[in-house]
Amino acid sequence: MKAMVAVSAVVALGLTAGCGGSGGGNGGTGGAGSRGGSRGEAKGLRSAVRILSPAQLRHVELGAREVPGFQIERAGSSAAGGGRPRTDADACRPLVEALGSEPRPEPAASVVNTFAKAGEDSDFQGLMGMIRVSAYRGDGAAATLRGLRSAAGRCAGGFAMLTGEGEPQEFRAVRTVAAPRLGDEAVSYRLENAAERAPSLITVVRSGATLAMFFATSLGDPEDVEIPPDLVAAQVKKVEQAEQKAPTAPPPSSPMAAGEGGEAGDGGDGG
Repeated sequence: MKAMVAVSAVVALGLTAGCGGSGGGNGGTGGAGSRGGSRGEAKGLRSAVRILSPAQLRHVELGAREVPGFQIERAGSSAAGGGRPRTDADACRPLVEALGSEPRPEPAASVVNTFAKAGEDSDFQGLMGMIRVSAYRGDGAAATLRGLRSAAGRCAGGFAMLTGEGEPQEFRAVRTVAAPRLGDEAVSYRLENAAERAPSLITVVRSGATLAMFFATSLGDPEDVEIPPDLVAAQVKKVEQAEQKAPTAPPPSSPMAAGEGGEAGDGGDGG
């Protein structure tokens, strides 16, 4: 399908490839459920956490037309680019690594889907993006949010990086924008491309030990690009419903709460 081919080409490395057009727009998830900046600091650690297994992660993926107006398709790990992006700016590394296919801390398991806005005739309408849902052991999910907050604040003036494929990429600004009132905590950022000025948006929502990460851009109207609130809400709802059924694990402070993993379906045990 030509829409999904276009999505796959643009979402590589979390949509860091410039798409032309100019910056601007609200840059957030919008909607009444949002407020400026990150959604507070992390809530207190739970007495026990629920870690989704690779099989359970597959069940939290949104269906092809589960969110009206959007076409959603499953993608492989390569949808987020090949390899780990690099930067000489140590302070920006958590943000840079979140844009690639090998985020750190490493998730126990992940699933990746692409989405595109579709009209009544299913023609591609410009908005496109990627959703990565990752389950973590230990403190990995909360640590990822802490790293992103730190990087966004210290790298507000922009940063240069190399994609996982070795292509240079530069952003002239990192702006903290409205984050949704969802999950235990959430952050949203707008990255301004230094070359084409086409923004890339990132929203991350933590629900327990699971992160739902959203990337978006628009080929048709980069000035009005936003991460659709309905899409974010639908994904977070499925994550939290699945977590209610997941077995509990020791809290992050426990020495037993350790371990690494990989993509869902790789045979790792996420539960």
